[in-house]
Amino acid sequence: MLIGLSVLLAVIPRPHAPSDLNASFAWYGALHASALTLTLRARQPIWRKCLFVAIAAGLSVITLRIGMVGRHLSETLPGNAGLYTALGFSAVTGALIYGISVRQFWISAMTPGSLAIISLSCLFASYVALFTGSHLHVLGPWWLAVLWWHAFSGALWYCDRRDKRATQE
Repeated sequence: MLIGLSVLLAVIPRPHAPSDLNASFAWYGALHASALTLTLRARQPIWRKCLFVAIAAGLSVITLRIGMVGRHLSETLPGNAGLYTALGFSAVTGALIYGISVRQFWISAMTPGSLAIISLSCLFASYVALFTGSHLHVLGPWWLAVLWWHAFSGALWYCDRRDKRATQE
């Protein structure tokens, strides 16, 4: 499902106005949360699924805003260090808060270690997105969202499989 959404984001036209970033990131958060609600096997009432999607959209915008504030605070750092610092803080904060939301709504057995693995995966994916996006100018903010999605979901899957194997032994 994420691959299909990733391709969709790559091909649909988007406005490039900076003021549209809040709406874009809300959309990105809602898309990923929708994919999670459709693919996770835990049964939830529809209102709870919709609440999760709305919370995820809001968290995505908050994470964007944290990154923007962090960028202004870290402007004194040399070179691109400020940009990478702000992006890293934003990616980790967003992954932690979103991971805690997933734990509250879907996977109550998620451990703090799993949250750390997921957050580090999102940090790495965000750095890769920034690096590749700065060299391939056809990539936009959607590229950051797509790599973050895959890192979050891949790490969530890995941690879930690892935890299930550990309980079976």
